[in-house]
Amino acid sequence: MKKTFFSLLLLVAVAASAQQTVYLPHKGGNGITTAEREGTRGQLFDITEPRIDVYLPKTDKPVPMILCCPGGAYQYVSIPNEGTYVAQWALQHNIAVAVLKYRMPNGHENVPLEDALDAMRILRDSAAVWNLIPDKIGVMGFSAGGHLAGSLTTMYVDRITRPDFSILVYPVLSMTKQTHAKTRQLLLGDNPTPMQDARWTLLNNITADTPPCFIVACQDDKVVPVSNSIDFYSALTANNVPAELLIMPTGAHGFGFQREIPQTAEFRMLLLSWLDRL
Repeated sequence: MKKTFFSLLLLVAVAASAQQTVYLPHKGGNGITTAEREGTRGQLFDITEPRIDVYLPKTDKPVPMILCCPGGAYQYVSIPNEGTYVAQWALQHNIAVAVLKYRMPNGHENVPLEDALDAMRILRDSAAVWNLIPDKIGVMGFSAGGHLAGSLTTMYVDRITRPDFSILVYPVLSMTKQTHAKTRQLLLGDNPTPMQDARWTLLNNITADTPPCFIVACQDDKVVPVSNSIDFYSALTANNVPAELLIMPTGAHGFGFQREIPQTAEFRMLLLSWLDRL
């Protein structure tokens, strides 16, 4: 009970530290008409007004910025575990975070990526105001949010929307048989075409200009096959894109930043080292 109460207090403190919420220009467009609601674990359903919650560390020095895309199988956005707790960790290391509360596709496959592109434009435009390092504005995503982050990584439209780095955590990166069925269905519908599957199998979009990537997954992940990460890393290597792949034997799926297990400590330490080397 004490641990649960402490975690709740910590979450409230982290949420209160967001400097501002910035709404993105596109609204609706996904056919969802019900009101946005919060689930029992803090996850958000039925978002129609996409936005970013901006967390800035208290320092006078310019800092990196991470656009954070929580997961949720394109059904909801898993804010606490893969959003606010990420911000708590990042602020301790003088890293700014913008947690993206993106619209669900609901069969409109371009909608989440549209929100990620808009968010990157805002981060670039606000870099001077928020004291960000201009060439260290990247993206991070978890599970289906990893698919969204990977989509931005491989399907950006110009230099403004291109992330400077990409962090993909137990990500869905394929729409073939080695995928997460629910994520695929909620993104592409019940009967996606081979063209849709090919487009959103993100290793197909990798080029020599794809940003550097840090990928982490667990061998015992029963939700998203680890082959998603391995195949994506292999395609990065084939295109001479700097990349680091961390596959841990245990840890399963969804450990995020809330669960304090040995795997999260190892992952965070190696991630910080990788960010420092960029």
